[in-house]
Amino acid sequence: MNKIALLTIAIVSLALFVLPNTISMFVGQHTFEAGVQCQKCHAVEYAELCESTTTLVAHKRAANNANYTTFISVGGIKYDPSNSTIRAIEGKDWVWDGTGDGGNGTWENGSEHRLVSLDFNGDDEIDGAEICHLCHNSSLFGIEDAHAVTVRVCDDDRCHGNRNHAYTGDATDLFANPLAVEYVVTAGYNLSRENVHQSFYLNLSNQSSTYPAGHPYGIIDPCGNAHGRELSRGHWTCVGCHSDVGTDVTLNPHPVYNHSDANAAPRRYW
Repeated sequence: MNKIALLTIAIVSLALFVLPNTISMFVGQHTFEAGVQCQKCHAVEYAELCESTTTLVAHKRAANNANYTTFISVGGIKYDPSNSTIRAIEGKDWVWDGTGDGGNGTWENGSEHRLVSLDFNGDDEIDGAEICHLCHNSSLFGIEDAHAVTVRVCDDDRCHGNRNHAYTGDATDLFANPLAVEYVVTAGYNLSRENVHQSFYLNLSNQSSTYPAGHPYGIIDPCGNAHGRELSRGHWTCVGCHSDVGTDVTLNPHPVYNHSDANAAPRRYW
């Protein structure tokens, strides 16, 4: 066998085994396969997530809360603890039945029963690629094609909220410590109001990212953090402070004020 033939075989082998993994990092939607560890291809992204122990633990805790992940999956907009009911965006009510599923409990709407868990291996913790599903499993966000990968970002309607919706703010009783998460789950909404980061967040919220917004839960109206047909770049505000992503910032200094005129009319500094 000559050298050209060997080289051809080597190139074909490389294409078969390496290119699919490489391409998966840069193209749009692909699918979840049972047992596949996302971090094998997305090692850099996974390492970034693990860089901050506090952030990782907080997201693992949320991902391991089956009541919260069920709230997301049914399109919840409010939780009423007085009657253990989740109100969904299309008007359905999901009521907690502690006797369902052999005593494990389920959320029920008529004949429908649901308790969405991201603990796929059943070891009572979120490990490996399970954490990836919290932001990237399309079925969790009511988007068609149950096994497709999507992108949902920090200021999603049911994550940290945005200038239009912060639904989890009305569902904090789904968490063990409601007061501790009250501000966290409405952070995007809070940024859009009287906040030092307001202009930064709103400016980016008026720009489109490359991620399609879609129509979660079959609702025609786009999600609250959409700009046009894509998700906005509002989540860049979060990434700027809560990751190691570098930023290039130009600060415009305030004008110098003349204090030599003792008779000048008093006014506020802006």
